[in-house]
Amino acid sequence: MPDIHCIGICTGGGDAPGLNAVIRAAVKSAFLKYKWKVIGIPDGFDGLIWPEKSYELTLKHVSGILPRGGTILGTTNRGNPFKWPRAKPDGTFEETGYPSGVALNENGREQAGMGLAVGDYDNDGRVDFQITNFSDDSNVLYHNDGDGNILLDCCHQGMD
Repeated sequence: MPDIHCIGICTGGGDAPGLNAVIRAAVKSAFLKYKWKVIGIPDGFDGLIWPEKSYELTLKHVSGILPRGGTILGTTNRGNPFKWPRAKPDGTFEETGYPSGVALNENGREQAGMGLAVGDYDNDGRVDFQITNFSDDSNVLYHNDGDGNILLDCCHQGMD
């Protein structure tokens, strides 16, 4: 397995007590123990749809957050991967989410993402991600090809 040097943290689906403690522990462990870079993905799955909102989390970001409620990263359950508009050169938008297969399993069935792991699993310097789903569905690994495409990685399916 390749060395990991960067992870991402995303809190999606709503606020829950203890999320800031989890974020703080993950950032401190990644930074102090492993010397990894940590990327904060704000506003739940919306942060994946709009990746330019992501930012590096440092020890300063997580200092003093334990008594704060909610999550410093924000969250939303409004993100809809089936409605993923992309700007066209003429200034209009086109729908690209559903036709691209985002949030569909290998049989074309809609999936309900329950968790997200973000990192560079193949050590190519680009961020890839795995989405976990309900227990009766498969988890999905997506590979960033570096050319603006996030591709379903069929070779690593079944990763838990």
